Amino acid sequence: CIRDRRTGDLVDYVNLIVCRVAGPYCGDLRVYVIRNPNVNASMAPNGMMHVWTGLIVRASSTDDIAAVVGHEIAHYTRLHSLEQLRTLRNGMSIGAFFDIALELATGLPVPVGQMTAILNASAFSRQQENEADLLGAKLMAEADYDPHASYVVWQKILAEEEAAVAKGYQPAGFISTHPPSAKRAARLEQIVNDNYGPSSIGRFADQALLDVLNNNYAMLMEDQLDTNRYGRTLEILSRHAKIGVDMSLVNFFYGETYRQRGADGDQALAIAAYYESIAGSNPPAEAYKNLGYLLLKETDRAGAKAAFSQYLDLSPNASDRAMIEYYLEDLR
Repeated sequence: CIRDRRTGDLVDYVNLIVCRVAGPYCGDLRVYVIRNPNVNASMAPNGMMHVWTGLIVRASSTDDIAAVVGHEIAHYTRLHSLEQLRTLRNGMSIGAFFDIALELATGLPVPVGQMTAILNASAFSRQQENEADLLGAKLMAEADYDPHASYVVWQKILAEEEAAVAKGYQPAGFISTHPPSAKRAARLEQIVNDNYGPSSIGRFADQALLDVLNNNYAMLMEDQLDTNRYGRTLEILSRHAKIGVDMSLVNFFYGETYRQRGADGDQALAIAAYYESIAGSNPPAEAYKNLGYLLLKETDRAGAKAAFSQYLDLSPNASDRAMIEYYLEDLR
């Protein structure tokens, strides 16, 4: 869970979205923003909601976040979690008696009954998902968010997951617990279009989301890079470039992605991205440092010296100052 002076704006931003979508249920909810780069949100029967930062970093608008939040609040208002717990508890009890009888008859401790109960509970959950989709869109519209995001966000997640699976990656957390499908997204799109008219979703993000992304970009994208899922990371960066995130930051993380991936040609791509970053209005100091290291490998001593010097000018108290000064001394 994150909450400090650096991330307070992100937490406040999520809380405002949740409260606006929840309406009269706002006072019942406790929202925790979890620092995790995967896509997930969940709602407990007691009003505790978890929103993972991987959802924030993938959003193209505040409407996207409201769509997922609305889906979870719909589960809460319809008491789906309680119903599922009751279904599972009752099924497990019956299944336990069945398993005892089966073991007495066969001598084999096989939990067939309890496994059946778990599968039945999962099927019941899929029915709840459809209901939460529709009610979530209604809650969004009532909160003056664009209900079309309720299916657009699924389409985005589906596109990312299909690209990831094609490259051998595992599905993200939200997909594991909320399995979308193209058919499900298309059904929701048709219903939303019939009830709310055509979509007005645009290409650029709203300023509230852009402020949160720009202010917390280092944390969000460093966490994403740590997953070593470079295809997903490049897809996210491409989306950020389209919606208007500060390109100094986006290009820096393009450089970081190429540098860490280290495939053929990536060093040249990383150098180009770092140069694009420092040409912008708000480059991270680390863009100069990492550019310097790569230029050293390219035997561009003058370029490396200039980059290292600029890094120390921007970060005079850097923890690695002694190391950078060592390189500068050698580059004289």
